[in-house]
Amino acid sequence: MTSILESTQVVLDGSTDTETLRAAIRYHLNEQTVISLDSLICLMPQYTWNQIFQGVDQLARSNELVLRRHRFEYLIFSSHFAA
Repeated sequence: MTSILESTQVVLDGSTDTETLRAAIRYHLNEQTVISLDSLICLMPQYTWNQIFQGVDQLARSNELVLRRHRFEYLIFSSHFAA
């Protein structure tokens, strides 16, 4: 886990490397199988809410994870778990 967090690369314009972000999201999802978006945001304080949501959205669109709304929160599932 530390290696993923330490490998966060910041590009000169201040944005973070999207592949590093997606790898960190995959790591946390593999650790917990199902995780709420709010919990993921708390686990990754080096990223903004928008960056994390964009990463989750990209992974959901490529069928690497599933994003579902449950009442008032969003849950993220591994695509293998949701199948």
